[in-house]
Amino acid sequence: MKIYNRKGLIWGVFWTMIAAFNLYHAILSPDDFLMGQIKDILISVVVLMLGVTGFVRAFSKKATLQDKIEQEDERNRLIELKSGAKAFQFLQIFLLLATGVFAIVYKLTSNVGWIPFLIATAVIWNVGFLVNIIAGIYYEKHS
Repeated sequence: MKIYNRKGLIWGVFWTMIAAFNLYHAILSPDDFLMGQIKDILISVVVLMLGVTGFVRAFSKKATLQDKIEQEDERNRLIELKSGAKAFQFLQIFLLLATGVFAIVYKLTSNVGWIPFLIATAVIWNVGFLVNIIAGIYYEKHS
């Protein structure tokens, strides 16, 4: 059998192994909570189906061609870029608001336990801001 999609094969084997391990673990060392065990088994079955599907599609020339066409589709790329940009904007706003909330809570309570949260959110927001500026400069020069 010829492998047409090596990346799909690797991901298929990876997901199949993860699901098999999780299924093995869920069955042989059951959780005291029955609903937790059922949830683990259901997740394992879904991931196992995902892995087997990727594994099988790696050997199909037609499926590999479909995957490549869909991956290179301009509409899909545009949607991916727009959703990534919107998610980044949402994350930046969330981090800025969280930094403000932690600063206000620290000011009101004077509890030094809030300082690590304040510093962490502020640093992450600043790194994202700088990466956004650097990426903008890079793409302006190379476009």
